[in-house]
Amino acid sequence: MQRDLLDALRCPALHEESWLVAMVQRADGPILIEAELACPLCGAEYRVQQGEAWFRAESGSIQHQSVSAAPARADIERLAAQLGVMGGLAPVLLSGRYASMAADYATLTGAPVVIITAAADETFTEHPAVSVLRIDRGLPLGASTLAAAAFDVAPEVGPSDASASASASASALLAQVARAVRVGGRMLAPQSIVPMPAVSSMLRELARDDDEWVAELTSATSGLVSLRRSPPPV
Repeated sequence: MQRDLLDALRCPALHEESWLVAMVQRADGPILIEAELACPLCGAEYRVQQGEAWFRAESGSIQHQSVSAAPARADIERLAAQLGVMGGLAPVLLSGRYASMAADYATLTGAPVVIITAAADETFTEHPAVSVLRIDRGLPLGASTLAAAAFDVAPEVGPSDASASASASASALLAQVARAVRVGGRMLAPQSIVPMPAVSSMLRELARDDDEWVAELTSATSGLVSLRRSPPPV
């Protein structure tokens, strides 16, 4: 995981947004390999293990390798054109079907990439600009911390035996992703994922075909809440 991503990470628990306190145990230059993360508000603890950030209960030994055929060059260039990001410091989020393009996308665009996955055993091609977040609840990224996002969900997100519930779960997570994208940033998602009305009001659609839609974020949501020490009682 890129050390710079620490600035974007937030506790996914349901409370005011707060940075996480990190205790780095092992790093290789700008890459965190082992670290402990803690929330100063609720005390929740998370970890960076084998270079990946775990925001889910269980962890395991991940063998880093590509699990699918290499994406076509044309698909990577199409993704880059849809998201419209070249370089920069703010990361681009990729998930689901788009996550397999992360390493090639980072190489092509020079932009840092964040993968989110609900799976504990899914593996990805390693790349120094690609960070992996393994989640099982809310998105652990702050408001306006992403340059863009290509959002799709794997079967592990939402109940596999209830398509309506799974669709609602995907829409709810999409709302969190939209909150994390900065104003002017683009969002890409398959037609099967329909934004909630509150999210739709924040988006200006740029393009749509039989498979995907692309939109630009037009308004921001609130982010970090400043914490101030209360004065002592008189």
